[in-house]
Amino acid sequence: MNKGLLDHLNAALLSAPLPSSPKRERRKMGGESIMKVLMEKLKELPVLLENFRGFLAEEVEKVFPADSREEKIRQWIQVGESIMKVVMEKLKELLLLLKNFGGFLVEELEKVFPAGSREEKVRQWVQVGKPFLIHGLAIFLLYSCLSCCFRYCCGRRGVVKMMKAPGRGGHRIPRAGFQSDPSAYFRALHADLR
Repeated sequence: MNKGLLDHLNAALLSAPLPSSPKRERRKMGGESIMKVLMEKLKELPVLLENFRGFLAEEVEKVFPADSREEKIRQWIQVGESIMKVVMEKLKELLLLLKNFGGFLVEELEKVFPAGSREEKVRQWVQVGKPFLIHGLAIFLLYSCLSCCFRYCCGRRGVVKMMKAPGRGGHRIPRAGFQSDPSAYFRALHADLR
């Protein structure tokens, strides 16, 4: 990339000092000063866009030199067209394969379940498969119940994150309560110490 453009972008983006604390900076910096900084940055935008346009023109000139530009563009178009032809041929092959697979599947089902004895064969397969289905269903239900039990009863949902209470000599308190309003905790601590 153009070194001058990068330097200019870095200088423009990094010129404002980073705030020490977001809350403190919001209190210190009013809406007017934020708008002032934004307007200053927007004034720099035309220069940045002009530099980017120049950089883009240089890069296009490198890839497509003026003496062979038309020829290179034709080559790129031919490459794109040949890629599209290959993709279309592969899609046609895939559709044909899926159509043939569907026909093959129907033929195999006709072999396994011939039209004359289809009902009898289906009953036979159900009788053979019934014990496996019942055992499989029982295992699935047992797994579902155990995973549900571990997730809700023994899992992380029942665990409350704890922390050492500041100023209480190692006493532990729930972290969520402290983080929701630390100032209330310290007010209560100082009221207890009085």
